[in-house]
Amino acid sequence: MCASADTAGVETFHIEGEAVVVARTSGVGPPLLMCNDFLACYGVLDTICDALARPTIRFDMPGIGEAPGTPRMRRMAQLAQRVSRVCDVLDCPEVDVLGMGWGGLLAQRLARDHASRVRRLVLVATSSGPLMLPGRVASLRRLAWPGGPGTVVADGRDVRELFGGRRADECEAVASALHRNRAPSRRAFAAQLYAMAGFSSLPWLHRLTMPTLVLAGDDDQVVPLPNVRLLGLLIPDSRLSIMRGAGHWLLLERPDEASRRIEEFLDTPHPLQPGGEAV
Repeated sequence: MCASADTAGVETFHIEGEAVVVARTSGVGPPLLMCNDFLACYGVLDTICDALARPTIRFDMPGIGEAPGTPRMRRMAQLAQRVSRVCDVLDCPEVDVLGMGWGGLLAQRLARDHASRVRRLVLVATSSGPLMLPGRVASLRRLAWPGGPGTVVADGRDVRELFGGRRADECEAVASALHRNRAPSRRAFAAQLYAMAGFSSLPWLHRLTMPTLVLAGDDDQVVPLPNVRLLGLLIPDSRLSIMRGAGHWLLLERPDEASRRIEEFLDTPHPLQPGGEAV
């Protein structure tokens, strides 16, 4: 368990000359390290962190959110090493890891390269890499704008068009959260694209040994459902959980339901039969 999991706050650490902003919330149990989606800062995840009973750890790398500095161009493996160093600084030898969207790729690489550090893995609305069954073309084109997701979302209707999600109030909640996102630097935009380019977990997903929850919405316009089903098929000790009517940002659409499913998985001594699907 993280030594300081009973406290909450935001701190800036300098790791190998680069600033990393770390936000923590308090709670009970092993900490949940959260790898965020493409160009999203830690504040976007406030609502899901408030809904979780366990301590959480979020981070912004240089050029994202509050983190100052110019990011270096790194591949996913190098970013996973950097995240592992963050855990060292926080004195967290073992964590549960959640990755959403782009952050799901980082979480997979962290689980592969630093398996002894990852107790359990939660993959949300993500895939095995850019070579996936593509989402809605209009959504992907708009999300490729360097200003980040907060700059392309006007309201709940825009969220429905871009990310999916069938309920107006849930889409409004996503829009509100994304408006808290700080526009990243153009260098950070390029760095996250660079990290993702050429990445694929398909050759080694079968080697992941930790229990894994694959959580997705069936109305996701960015990462269609067949991509997450493939993760569930290839990861040996995995459970697939589908939220009906939810879109790509399901953690923000339905934080109470998402947190319940996540915590049930993390707290279950023996996960469900691999390959099983929960609705």
